[in-house]
Amino acid sequence: MIAWLGPADFPEHRRDTLLRRLAWEAGTDEPAALAVLTAARAAQPCRVLTGSVAVTPPIAVLGDDGRYHLRLGTRYLCARTWRGLKKPPPPALPHEQWCKWWSADGQHYRVNPPPGTRPEEGRCGNRTVRWPVLALGSETDPALVRRRERCPVEQDSARWPPFQGPVLGPIIRALIAALGPACHACHSTIGVFVDHDPAGLQVRGLLCRHCNTWLETCPHPAGCAWGDYLNNPPAAYLGLTYPRAAISRKPR
Repeated sequence: MIAWLGPADFPEHRRDTLLRRLAWEAGTDEPAALAVLTAARAAQPCRVLTGSVAVTPPIAVLGDDGRYHLRLGTRYLCARTWRGLKKPPPPALPHEQWCKWWSADGQHYRVNPPPGTRPEEGRCGNRTVRWPVLALGSETDPALVRRRERCPVEQDSARWPPFQGPVLGPIIRALIAALGPACHACHSTIGVFVDHDPAGLQVRGLLCRHCNTWLETCPHPAGCAWGDYLNNPPAAYLGLTYPRAAISRKPR
């Protein structure tokens, strides 16, 4: 086992996880190489988000496209401006989505080329799709709307609360009741992922998409929002266990 190359007060569980990540990134477990990489990482602050969470909760409204759309007050968050094109007459809501496509044979397409693809391999381009949506007036709690039922424009937005289905719903409600709906690490935007210790499946808190992606890369033993969260998980005192059913069967 490689000895930790940083501060002696670094928690053991974080030390092991970080060393594995650094070894994978460096392509070696040589202590000298990890020491250089560790020092470079620790010299920079983590990219923790800053800001505030909207106080007014949004409402999910069913549209004539069969999807639910977020409305905050009187404004629909997924409505877009059609640049250079005439807008649909109200009450229709203009929607616009952009994507980059790639194809090897002109028949099968994917959103982006595979990693390592050379420029001359296959064909790629951009496509913008625009369509009007009419809100039907049927409202529901956004937390009860599955991802596949959400408007594709804002489908992965942090404005959507986490889906409170039968598997993770009780845990999410307990976390929100005890610690609030904001991300329990950065407190800057809404929490959408139930975070847990990979080894013991102990629930640590509710995280936004950004923190859930980068949290474990924190190289700071303390004094950083991510480091402090990992040192003392805010939800640890609740004694919640992440259900194994949610690992193999994620609700969509």
